[in-house]
Amino acid sequence: MQGKEQKIVIEGVTFQVAPFMSVEGLRLKAHLLRTFGPAIGEIIGGIDGKNVKGIADVNLKAVANGLDKLFTQLDEDSFVGLIKRLFTNVIATWNENGKSRSIAFGDDFDTAMQLVFLGKLFSVYELVVFVLKVNYPDFFSKVVSGIGQRIRRTLTSGTEEETSPTESEKSETSES
Repeated sequence: MQGKEQKIVIEGVTFQVAPFMSVEGLRLKAHLLRTFGPAIGEIIGGIDGKNVKGIADVNLKAVANGLDKLFTQLDEDSFVGLIKRLFTNVIATWNENGKSRSIAFGDDFDTAMQLVFLGKLFSVYELVVFVLKVNYPDFFSKVVSGIGQRIRRTLTSGTEEETSPTESEKSETSES
């Protein structure tokens, strides 16, 4: 639901995510697009659903270059700073020795990271995606689903009819 707190459970920890304040949401969106937009565009460019009949036709060089750009955009301090910004409105709750514990990332980011993600740092990415979904649902409903459709068409070998956009895909594109 848009504009409301949402919850997700990741590895036994419940995360309550509140949307950003509007101005911070706009600032963060601008930062994300400026930082990652060109790399994502290059990755998508390597997956051309119209000309690719199978995985062998994917422009792996373009995808690899895009991934390289994506992963080298931020130094470690900028990366941690971005995660801190994304998690400002996140509260984690878990059970420890039969007692419920909670911590707000916005109050003490370093302690929250230590308590919640020690030994399971890859779970951070799942929470990042959820925070982005809560705050930018239009991006995930239109852009990411479009990317998924393009990848599906790319990896599906078949006739032109099978790789043409469906009616729902056409309506999503026209709404964008």
